[in-house]
Amino acid sequence: MSREGPQPNPFAPVKPSNNWLRRLLRRAVAGLKLPLKTTIILLVLLIAIVALCGGIFDISTRTMLQRNKAAQVSQFAYAVAAVLEQKQTDLSDWQSKLNSLRKTPDLQFAVLTDANLNTIADFIPERTPWQQFTREFAGQYRIFTTQMGQARELFYNGLSCYVVSVPVFRVDSNGRETDVIGYLHVGISGAGDAAQLRFVQAFILLTCMAVVLIAVPIAGLIARHITVPIQRLAAAAHALAGGDLAHRVNLPRADELGELALAFNRMADTVQQQQEDIKQINAGLEQTVQRRTAELEKLNARLQAEMLEKEDFLRAVSHDLNAPLRNIAGMASMLILKYQNTLEKDALQRLERIQKNVDVECELINELLELSRIKTRREKIERVDLGELLDAVADNFSSDFETRRIEFRREGHFPVMQCEKSRLRQVFQNLIDNGVKYMRDDSEREIVVSVIAFADEFTFTVKDTGIGISKEDLPQLFHVFRRAKNASMMKIPGKGVGLASVKSIIDNYSGRLWVESIQGKGTTFHFAIPRSHFPEPSEVTV
Repeated sequence: MSREGPQPNPFAPVKPSNNWLRRLLRRAVAGLKLPLKTTIILLVLLIAIVALCGGIFDISTRTMLQRNKAAQVSQFAYAVAAVLEQKQTDLSDWQSKLNSLRKTPDLQFAVLTDANLNTIADFIPERTPWQQFTREFAGQYRIFTTQMGQARELFYNGLSCYVVSVPVFRVDSNGRETDVIGYLHVGISGAGDAAQLRFVQAFILLTCMAVVLIAVPIAGLIARHITVPIQRLAAAAHALAGGDLAHRVNLPRADELGELALAFNRMADTVQQQQEDIKQINAGLEQTVQRRTAELEKLNARLQAEMLEKEDFLRAVSHDLNAPLRNIAGMASMLILKYQNTLEKDALQRLERIQKNVDVECELINELLELSRIKTRREKIERVDLGELLDAVADNFSSDFETRRIEFRREGHFPVMQCEKSRLRQVFQNLIDNGVKYMRDDSEREIVVSVIAFADEFTFTVKDTGIGISKEDLPQLFHVFRRAKNASMMKIPGKGVGLASVKSIIDNYSGRLWVESIQGKGTTFHFAIPRSHFPEPSEVTV
């Protein structure tokens, strides 16, 4: 047996959806103003209440009329039966008594039957529509005798009639009722009560219409009394949101709307006071910012002056050092040329060593001077194809690649950059030269330069398979005159200025420079430059 619940009947009739009607009503109501909405709601409630009260009054009136009519019919029937009890022996007397009822208003029939419900005498007005009914009703007398004295309303051919059956007793010589000799069946029309009921219904309808007509302006006044303050509060809220902090709501009322207006005014006062406080704070902040800006300008001017002074100092020092060093190198060269045949071999070697050391120191002085100029003296900014620039740099190292059997390759699409061409050349040249100098002789030798385009920057990578750098040397690798310990132990030439120059150049372009290295396996230098320095759009590859 399946445990699933009852399945829907696919042949059941589909109820039409009334969502469209709801949407239509919602749109119609949404387009109305608040006072009109409130008036309509009040009128609908009032009409519903008036209709309910009118319906209750109509039902209660109808019930009361029916009860009164039934009581009147019963009383009339008992009165006629009492008259018939006075003389029972003369049959014609009973008929005359019934005929005397012809002037009774709304009487439709009066029939006297014996105990076996056989007709003894009757009175049925001429041309009454109840003649046929009395013949049909004759078989139903027994039903009414079971509800003796209780009048019931019957309908025949659209007509209303109250019918009641009462007993007719035999009276002895002492005037006491002894036994039942027959039954009196009386029918009285309810047309008069129906007319009276229609009058009452018309009166109720006219009264309800009058109440509704009177209530329309009253509902409008009530709606205006409720909605106008709300509209004023809404206008004040819009004014406050628009920046009019001095706007207030004047509602001298003691109800909830008056309390809401007071709360709104207190809120507006608080907001205005807070805005004034914020303006004062902003004024103080502006003064503080101006003062700090002036101080920073002074510090920047002082720093710039110090940097210029340092550059002048470096130029003076380089000039003052280069002149004696050049003199020393010249004198050493002259001595070698003049006395190379007379001096001993050891003296000539010392002179050559002096000349080489002078050349090294002059080169170091020039590099330091160039390092100071990177920050202070910017060169011309131009569009540079970094791919072509890298090819030119690699071409300068072609002999070193061939001599040391180093494989060089570049990966990725190198973009066009707005930069100082010689500075970017210096970056690639120093990093590639670093890889060439520190390349191992007993391993696979390669240098790979690649680029990756991100959403906000380009990241360039120079990777080599050299001797690597220890973790202890990585934090200070880009400082001046700082070199890795293994480079000093292996007596690899270098002054510790190249990587510091690379960092200064990358800093000028708001870039980032970092290194990853595993000693004995190789080193990878990364530098990232923001996209703002690249005029041509490029797709993001990562």
